[in-house]
Amino acid sequence: MNTTASSSHPPAVRPRRPIAPRLYGTLAALGALAGLAIWLWMYPLDKGVAGALLAAYVVLVLMRPGSWLVVLPTLWPVIELAPWTGQIYFTESDALALATLLALGLREAIAPPAPTLSGRAPVKLNVAALTLFGLLAGSVLASGLRGLLPMPALEPDVLINYSSTLNALRVGKGFVLAFALIPFLHLAIRRDGDAALGRFTTGLTLGLTSCALAALWERLAFPGFTNFASDYRSTALFWEMHVGGATLDAWLMLSFPFALASLLGARSPLARGLALVAVGLGGYAIFTTFSRIVFGAVLVVIGVLGGVALLRPATPHRVETPRGHPRVLLALGGAVLAGCFLAFGGGGYRGMLAFAGLALLAYQAGGLLAGARVGQLLAGALAGLILLLASLLATAWVPKGAYLIYALSWSATALLLWQAERSGSKPALALLTALLVWTGANAVEVGVFWGEAAALPGAALAVCLVLLAVAVQAIRSTPLWTPRSQDVFTVGALLGVSGMVVATLGSAYMGSRLSTTSGDLGSRLTHYRESASLVRSPTDTLLGIGLGRFPDAFFWQPPADGFPGSVRLRQSPEGHYLQIGGSRFVRGYGEMLRVGQRVPVDTATPFHYRLRARSDKDVALLLFICRKHLLYADGCASQAVKLKGGAGWEQFEGVSTGGELPASGWPPRLAFFSMSVEAPVDVDVDNVELTDATGRPLLRNGNFGRGEDFWFFTSDRDHLPWHAKNLFLHVYIEQGLLGLGALGLALVVAAVRLLRSPTRHHPLAPILLAALAAVTVVGLVDSLLDMPRLTVFIYLLLWLGLTLRKPAPA
Repeated sequence: MNTTASSSHPPAVRPRRPIAPRLYGTLAALGALAGLAIWLWMYPLDKGVAGALLAAYVVLVLMRPGSWLVVLPTLWPVIELAPWTGQIYFTESDALALATLLALGLREAIAPPAPTLSGRAPVKLNVAALTLFGLLAGSVLASGLRGLLPMPALEPDVLINYSSTLNALRVGKGFVLAFALIPFLHLAIRRDGDAALGRFTTGLTLGLTSCALAALWERLAFPGFTNFASDYRSTALFWEMHVGGATLDAWLMLSFPFALASLLGARSPLARGLALVAVGLGGYAIFTTFSRIVFGAVLVVIGVLGGVALLRPATPHRVETPRGHPRVLLALGGAVLAGCFLAFGGGGYRGMLAFAGLALLAYQAGGLLAGARVGQLLAGALAGLILLLASLLATAWVPKGAYLIYALSWSATALLLWQAERSGSKPALALLTALLVWTGANAVEVGVFWGEAAALPGAALAVCLVLLAVAVQAIRSTPLWTPRSQDVFTVGALLGVSGMVVATLGSAYMGSRLSTTSGDLGSRLTHYRESASLVRSPTDTLLGIGLGRFPDAFFWQPPADGFPGSVRLRQSPEGHYLQIGGSRFVRGYGEMLRVGQRVPVDTATPFHYRLRARSDKDVALLLFICRKHLLYADGCASQAVKLKGGAGWEQFEGVSTGGELPASGWPPRLAFFSMSVEAPVDVDVDNVELTDATGRPLLRNGNFGRGEDFWFFTSDRDHLPWHAKNLFLHVYIEQGLLGLGALGLALVVAAVRLLRSPTRHHPLAPILLAALAAVTVVGLVDSLLDMPRLTVFIYLLLWLGLTLRKPAPA
């Protein structure tokens, strides 16, 4: 029935928009616009390109306000270019966050998005969240002022290292950006509900993927995809690790649970496949960190997700095909992991991959073979052995025939399973058994072909484990498991993770790291005591020594052999010059501080150099061009420039005589020019010119007239002086008991809220809890909050943990 309004009734009044979001949006937009203008003015690369990209992003967010929840976390781990720009204080991620604030602020001030949420929102402001974040903000403000004051003179030196009081701004900007983004995150979820949370989950899944792709390129370009024996730990595009730290570790553990959520929540085969790719790439990146604490954090993620799942109530109205008793599935998972170890031990990666392929087929085939007669199984097994004899003859005649025959048998079995799934009818069970036995025998052949006779026992035992499980499944009256077509992605992920665990833990490098755990712990505890001694006064105890002050404070009072060197920009009447300070004590090769620039990947050596330098003592200034991503040099051309102490400025020119720069290869390996001093002596350097063998100039800003632009330093192996190496200790040192108490209390309250009913029944609650727990575990061995990119997302997740809820049914 249609009704019309009576003329006696006044027209409906459109509800007024709340003033607070509009006011906040206006202030945020104005502040972000000012920040972007300053950033673009300082940016050393192409300002036009950078401005156009930021403008396009602003337009995107203005048109589709929810897009920032996807784009920001996707680009966050890969957007910064500090090794190319030399800018370590104001970076590309700052510009991305400011552009986000500009767009969201303009939209809120001019045309707020219309609410699309039906029902109650999954987040709600509460006294605990407001109080705790008020304490966190107060701590940041107090310690930030202590760290920033007294303000230094605005000399070029203040932006090239971490010793200036302006380092308080670098560290503090992570907190400020997080606090600025939180209202917009909260508004987005209040308006769009679980759809906004879904976008955020997708963004962090893509953020894991982009980070993992950077790590994959690094592994392919330098040590190699499967080279787990070399002393090479991935850094991806987290340049903050130029002085060590766990930036990559923390980002992986922060985002990995969200990728698992995307995989478990995918509704279509395409979405499930893409999520599986993200999990697989992320798993590879996780295991190639070779970080013991990351492996522990992965176990924490699994434990949290599993524990919360057990706390969920049963759903009696939901009908499902039984999939097997949890203990049976756990036993099967253990058998798969054991099989991977056995196959890898003698057959290497090829043997393990062949075993994994067999296990995947066996899982799907187990459902079809359930209830088979013994005669069918025996006939199939005999036929499989006959096929094995034929394949043995073929592999003797065809080069690498073991791989070809395995591929043939695997494809034939997979095709038979696919046809059965498509038609909904069972295939000939004897034929399916024959193909499985044949594929298993061929998997043994692959291992033996690679590892020769020594591989036979392990490969055969691994295959027997799989075939035995299938046989028990077939003859039992109650199946051990009931596979579903969508489970192939989960099983594939389990096999991939098992393979990476085996390959990583089985490598010589990881074995050596595990064997030194006790000694490393002792040196770390010593460092903790030395770091805690930096807190001296009652005011330091309450408020900390100041944000960003740890590196400088540790420099002035470290142990006698504790600092790897320094880099400073100095000014004279003639202009700026660079001062490189050598390490007080070099414990081994690679522990010198290096400062230099990226050079083209196709640089040809020997290189020609020209520079001015001086020193108070006789010393050698070392020049290198190396294949290098961030911390690990892989082939160098070098030259030692010998300085006479007290001779004043001297002009040097020559051609490198030590080594040659290896070819770039594919994917391309980056190249880096660096200067360093091996002795504990200060060397002044100016007017640095470098050309390659073709006469092409390689350096920019060689006279340091543009300050730190394009110059970037690394401390490749000595990392303790830059961090307290513990999240809570570092917060205590820089923010005092106020900051430590606020952070600890916020984490505890968030965990309690996420575990309490009904909040724990929200699909995102266990994911948030797992991410916060995993990051906290990584924080037990590193500082984390001294790296602004991490601070932003740790605080965004912490806010969600304090405000998430499970609304009551309407």
